[in-house]
Amino acid sequence: MESECPHLGASMEQAKVEDLEDGIDEKVLVCPWHLMDFNVRTGESSTAGMRSCTFDVQVHNGMVYIEPPGDAGDDWRLLSTRAVSERFPDVEPPIPSPSYDISTPPTTLVSFCRLILLTPDPTQKVTLTRTLVQLFRSGQLTKISSPNDVPLPLVPPREKEIQIVGGQEVGKRGKGGTVASRAKMLHALAWIELWAIDLAIDICGRFANWKVGSLDGKKGKKLPLTFFADFLKVAEDEAKHFSILRERMNQMGYKFGEFAVHNGLWDSASETMHSLFSRIAIIHLVHEARGLDVNPLQIKRCRAAGDNESADVMTIIHNDEVTHVACGHRHFQYLCNHMDPPLDPVETFRNEVKINFHGKLKGPFNDGDREKAGLTDAWYGCDLEGKRHEYSGRTGTTEVKGGVDGVALDVQGLKI
Repeated sequence: MESECPHLGASMEQAKVEDLEDGIDEKVLVCPWHLMDFNVRTGESSTAGMRSCTFDVQVHNGMVYIEPPGDAGDDWRLLSTRAVSERFPDVEPPIPSPSYDISTPPTTLVSFCRLILLTPDPTQKVTLTRTLVQLFRSGQLTKISSPNDVPLPLVPPREKEIQIVGGQEVGKRGKGGTVASRAKMLHALAWIELWAIDLAIDICGRFANWKVGSLDGKKGKKLPLTFFADFLKVAEDEAKHFSILRERMNQMGYKFGEFAVHNGLWDSASETMHSLFSRIAIIHLVHEARGLDVNPLQIKRCRAAGDNESADVMTIIHNDEVTHVACGHRHFQYLCNHMDPPLDPVETFRNEVKINFHGKLKGPFNDGDREKAGLTDAWYGCDLEGKRHEYSGRTGTTEVKGGVDGVALDVQGLKI
């Protein structure tokens, strides 16, 4: 059965399997959000008046076979596929004692997102992220926002021990031929993944009240639950990526935090806080898509050096990143398609890049994996160039102010 409830798109990954009725050998899957049931064989619901897509499953000689999508006679069509990896570190590091004092636990998705963003310790951030995802999937946290929610920080704080420098001061990492150069490469990736956790959490919390159907997000209908489910899955993946990268670094004799890093990725987040269109376009369809281009080369260098362990870790990450770009592509198209009249997604994306990105989108491009995620050459080809410096802003945007001072106030509010 598909993993999204056809009612409102909530995740069915932790739905309960129950008997249909006494004396009837039929099972139903009960959505944890609104307790609607769906027959696991037919997909029919006795409570919702709708049907979920199901796949025929057979067992032969101890092997489980599942009907492939798109078979003749299906009354639905395949929109996308995604790779799935559930690997977490073999040994989880101990969780530090909380450095914050919260009198009231988070009761909304937004407030939980704020807590994660304000958590500087990486291990705590990973743990809180996985906790939020678990609560959301199981239907234990169903309230998205409240008028009492405190605004999210403009910049998530980092541990004081981290040496943050300008982009030009990081220095060369080498080409992966030595253990030290590969450790620097993995450290840089781990730092990116730590920001990626915050980026996925931030889009859920900062745009929780965005209205679909308007360019400024002020008029229209609410975002579907699939939006939050998808980007929380991205956050969970990024938490996994950070964890397995840190684990691999430890195996190589290095620790996270011993190399200098820069905060360039969050700059793009700050520059796109005014628009969900802009945020998805720049973060998920430019920056994350660029990862699809460079990851294969880094994997190749690790294998050439005989470091298959690092290559395997990066392969897990790369496969997940294809699904993250696909997530951005899916929801960007959703936003465009629900405008009146609908917007052309490719044209809208290219316009967002021109207004909110700096410089050209440089190749070489990994066309194969980009296309798996939904990005054909029409999206990024023809020398697409961002000219943000030529635009002073656009109608309906909000100027971002406060920087680190805004974070300091938020941190004090949590008594960190």
